[in-house]
Amino acid sequence: MRRFAAWLVGLLAVLTAAAFIFGQPIAWVQAGLVIWDVAAGPAPTWWKDVTADPSKYTARWNGEEGDVYTPGGKVRAAMVLVPGADMLGRDEPRLQALARTFARAGFVVLVPELPAVRQLALSRKDADHVAAAVRRLRARQPGVRLGIAAVSYAVAPAIIAALDTQPDFVLGIGGYHDSESVIRFITTGAFRPAGEGRLFHVEPNRYGRWAFVLANAGRLDSPLDAHLLQEIARRRFSDPDANVDRLAAKLGPQGHAVLALVENRDPDAVGKLIEALPENIRHEIDGLDLALYDLSKLQGDLILVHGLGDPLVPYSESQDLAAAASNAHVSLFLVGDIGHVELRTVSLDNGLALWRAALALLDERR
Repeated sequence: MRRFAAWLVGLLAVLTAAAFIFGQPIAWVQAGLVIWDVAAGPAPTWWKDVTADPSKYTARWNGEEGDVYTPGGKVRAAMVLVPGADMLGRDEPRLQALARTFARAGFVVLVPELPAVRQLALSRKDADHVAAAVRRLRARQPGVRLGIAAVSYAVAPAIIAALDTQPDFVLGIGGYHDSESVIRFITTGAFRPAGEGRLFHVEPNRYGRWAFVLANAGRLDSPLDAHLLQEIARRRFSDPDANVDRLAAKLGPQGHAVLALVENRDPDAVGKLIEALPENIRHEIDGLDLALYDLSKLQGDLILVHGLGDPLVPYSESQDLAAAASNAHVSLFLVGDIGHVELRTVSLDNGLALWRAALALLDERR
C-alpha cells in the first residue's frame, strides 16, 4: 500500500498538470483518488480528507429494505449498489466502504437487502429486488442520472433488473455472461477468451467449487443430502485433500449429481453433468444465465471491469457480456491481477486501467 500511495502521488501530479492543459482537471484527479479509496477500504485516504462524510439511513418500502448513503455535498447522480454473495449481505464492511466512496463522489447510493446472498447464494428473485430498488431511487431522485453497480455474481441480477428498468448506466465488476462457462471454469479451469479458437486452462480454484455446493445444497429435496454436501464442502474448504468417501457414500442421487459436477475435471463433460442436476438447481442456474436473455435490449452505458487473473470468473465472461450488449455503449476495462473483485492490489500494471474505469463512472455525473 505504501508503494501504491507513492505511485499514486506521482500519477496525480502528472494528471493534474496534464488535466489543466487538456481539460477535466477535477474529474481526472478525482478518479485517481477514488481508486485509491476503493483499494484502501475503510482506511484513511485523501479522498476521505477532501470530501464531506456521507450520511446513512435505512429505507423501507413495499416490503423491500435497503441502506441509503447520501452525499454530504451536492447530489450529482444515483445508483443501486448490489451486494454479492456474502453472509453479511449489505452489512459487509468493504461493500459499505465502497458505497461511501461513491457517495463522496456525489452519488446517492441505495444498497438493497437481498435475502439469498446471506445464504451465499443468488436467486432470480434478487433481480426483482434490484429492480424495485431502482424504481424507488428513481422516484426519490428525479432528474439525476441513475445506474446500477454490482460485483461478481451479483452482476447477473443487476443486468436482468436493468433490462426491466433501463437505467442510464450499469457498472459490472468481475461479472459473467454464461452460467455453463463459469461452472466449467470453476470446476476444470477451462475458458475461452474472445477471438480464440481453443480453450485456455488454469488451475481450478477450490473456493469456487465448494461455494457452489454450499449455495445449492439447500435446494435439494433430501435434507440428508443437503447436510452431507454441506459437511463435505466444509471439510474440503479446510483441507482440499480431506477424505470424504464415507460422507459421499451416504448421498442419494441428487447429492451425487452435485458432487459429480464439482469433482469433474473434464471440460467436455460439464454440459451433461449440469443437465443431470436436480431441477431446482437447474432452474436457478437458468434464471441467472445472461446467455438466455436478449441483452441487445440493454440501453445506456455499460461499464465492465475484470481482472485478467480472476480466479473465480474468467475475464472472457466480461468480453462475452460486452459483445452481447450490442446496443449499449460499452466500455470494457481488462486490468492486471486484482484477485477476484477485491481491488486491493493496485500497481503500475493495472493502475491506469482502473483509473480509466473510475473516470468512466464519474462521467456519469452529467
